[in-house]
Amino acid sequence: MSDNKNTGNPAKLKRHFWPWPLLIGIGLMFAGEIIASIISIPVYFFPNIPARWSFTIEYAVFIGIIIPVLLFCSFFEKPIFKSFFPARKGGLSGNTIKEFLLGLLFGFLMNGSCILIAWLHGDLHFSIGAFMPVYLIITFICVVIQSSAEEMLTRGYIYQAHAERYPVWFAVLANSVVFAALHLGNPGMTVLSFVELLMSGISLSLVVYARKSLWMAFGCHAMWNFTQSIIFGLPNSGIVSEGSFLHLDAASDSIFYDSGFGVEGTIISVLSECALIGWCFYIIMRDKKKKDQTVKV
Repeated sequence: MSDNKNTGNPAKLKRHFWPWPLLIGIGLMFAGEIIASIISIPVYFFPNIPARWSFTIEYAVFIGIIIPVLLFCSFFEKPIFKSFFPARKGGLSGNTIKEFLLGLLFGFLMNGSCILIAWLHGDLHFSIGAFMPVYLIITFICVVIQSSAEEMLTRGYIYQAHAERYPVWFAVLANSVVFAALHLGNPGMTVLSFVELLMSGISLSLVVYARKSLWMAFGCHAMWNFTQSIIFGLPNSGIVSEGSFLHLDAASDSIFYDSGFGVEGTIISVLSECALIGWCFYIIMRDKKKKDQTVKV
């Protein structure tokens, strides 16, 4: 990831004039949706497939977005293309298994704490469903594919393309607005849920900036989705799982839960994103202080 605004190939900088990464990103998304639709065609030949597996496939087909992003970057954005890979293979320095696992932990704690508060408030009532370890493992992998696809498009391409020419704050806000806008068509969308998605984009962008790790963003995004949708059976951006470990028997609206959009449509979820943003600023300031002390020595 580069934060140098006025260096590099002039042609690349011209291409990175702020509307272009946004337009190219939207184009890559539409190309990905076409590929995903093609990948989904075999499903129509199996109309009796269990609903839970159909839901899992909906996550898996997001590989259709990963394909055009990788192809485009491999031809036109070599540094960004390399940033997707492990640190030892030339990727961002924070692209390690440790950072991915840290992202998983953060995603679970953030979403889990929101659900716990809603449950303690009496808004949620669960029952235990069937424990299907094979299904949970396969679905987790598919959720990682879905979340990583969104991260590669927004934090991977759009954010890094803008960061090569513009200040970090602009790169953060631009891709976060796109990320939130991509969910406008989801069921149950409200002003508060849009704000939460915007804050999520900002927090994950700062994760990439602070930790130099797309992989931590992958993990955090994936475990947030997996926790609320597959473990607890709550709406994930308004879409309800068909094969969760826990079943939601009853729910009531409050400041801690929105029946249309889940915990993502509440102020407590916004506050959880603010907590991650605060942690990222702490890491940024700590590293800056260490760097300044090294320079002085």
